[in-house]
Amino acid sequence: MIRAALYARYSSDQQNAASIVDQHNLCRERAEREGWQIMATYEDAAISGASMILRPGIQKLLADAQAGKFDIVVAEALDRVSRDQADVATLYKHLQFARVPLVTLAEGEISELHVGLKGTMNALFLKDLAKKTHRGLRGRVEKGFSAGAVGYGYRMVRRLSSEGELVRGEREIDPVQALVIERIFTEFAAGKSPGAIARDLNADGVAGPKGLAWRDTTIRGDVRRGTGILNNELYAGVRAWNHKHSVKDPSTGKEVMRLNPESEWLRNEVPDLRIVSDALWQAVKRQQQALAERYTAVKEAAQSRSAQGLRRPAYLLSGLLECGTCGGAYAIVVDDRYGCVGRHRRGSCTNNRTIRRDELERRALAGIADRLVSADKIEAAVAAYAGYINRENRERRIQADADRRGLARIERAVAGIMAAIEDGLYQPAMKARMAELDREKAEITARLAEAPADVPDVHPGIAEIYKRKVAALTETLEDPNTQLDASSDIRSLVGKIVLHPGTKRGEVHATLHGSLIGILDFVDDNPQPRATRVITKVSPGSPG
Repeated sequence: MIRAALYARYSSDQQNAASIVDQHNLCRERAEREGWQIMATYEDAAISGASMILRPGIQKLLADAQAGKFDIVVAEALDRVSRDQADVATLYKHLQFARVPLVTLAEGEISELHVGLKGTMNALFLKDLAKKTHRGLRGRVEKGFSAGAVGYGYRMVRRLSSEGELVRGEREIDPVQALVIERIFTEFAAGKSPGAIARDLNADGVAGPKGLAWRDTTIRGDVRRGTGILNNELYAGVRAWNHKHSVKDPSTGKEVMRLNPESEWLRNEVPDLRIVSDALWQAVKRQQQALAERYTAVKEAAQSRSAQGLRRPAYLLSGLLECGTCGGAYAIVVDDRYGCVGRHRRGSCTNNRTIRRDELERRALAGIADRLVSADKIEAAVAAYAGYINRENRERRIQADADRRGLARIERAVAGIMAAIEDGLYQPAMKARMAELDREKAEITARLAEAPADVPDVHPGIAEIYKRKVAALTETLEDPNTQLDASSDIRSLVGKIVLHPGTKRGEVHATLHGSLIGILDFVDDNPQPRATRVITKVSPGSPG
């Protein structure tokens, strides 16, 4: 007697759980008419037909087919197995390899012809369904309704239309959550970090979106994708839709978000849903822009200083001089005199002033000794910075430790669910739980990836160490024979020297720009790579 296996599936958006029973009953009737012995039944409940990769029922069916537990597979129709062309072809190849034919009530025994034609039709159906769904959602947005989930700060409006039907897609402001939104925007605009805001909200017992704890990524989000509390335009009274879409990764079957061109975005004014004022919204945008520019400046400065450190300078101030008129470099142009390269080599600058190298070095060293290596003037700034860095390090390490424990917990939960599925204990609720765990894991992984590299704690006695090293540097600078040996220390202390033409004939003004981080590197005998340091600029004035 031929041994048969039955397979059924329903998708959550089209059918209900009774569909599984109905499909199995139809397949069972066919097996009884043919005289086949039913060995096992397989099912995937509330799972889309677009991908087989994440469907435990069909994965177990394939494993049992390879083990020879049945001789034939029976399903209601080919689209109940999968609507994805590649998945249908892969399933067919695996069953053919196991010498197990696939028979459906709608198409009969499946052959290569069915795989090609029916697979193409099902794929076209999926594409057409996606287009129709998208068109329907766009129509709802254009009519002023919401086409997505209820966001934080709002609640669903439940009322009946004049025809007695339930109106869907209307939202109103949740007054309690709106206060939290205003608090987040106000604190961020005032300079508070998303991490600090999240910690304070959790400490105050304020529940986050979906009742979960607040995270810095929940607040910060992604500016380009429009995610996160600070980037939700609805809080400013603008409903933005269609700025991103999802595609399935063929290797994992999971959805990947991609941005749409800005020309395809749809924005509608919804003043009734505004929570924050235009002034507060713009203040937050300015703060985000300032942070982005600061990060870019730090990155560029780190790369520039790293490149400069690869070679010994030809002169004491080589690479540190900048023209105050055009912003270009100052270098030796004639007879051991510094001049603007743009003026003397390209004629693109109006600054024609030159200065002798020994004169500029004398003035610069005097300025360094007076302004940058005066320990009493730097001690307070260094101490404050050390306290800030050490405090941030403690908070970052606490967060990282909590994230690592969270990842371990998620891995254990996923392993438990997979073990249950392998033992045949699959439940529909497992899919939602797996999706929730995937979201949590993605958030934690993104937060760990975005976290700045660990900065070593600053020694609490750094100011005293600085005083001792300053004394040694002063002795080196006083001896003309050892001045060039101190060039690396000078570059640690001096960010740049800007030269401006004076009003008198031949007059040149020079301004030193010092770096607090450079001072820390100067003190540290084993400085860290600059890419991991935050630079705070100070302008100590002119050396002459």
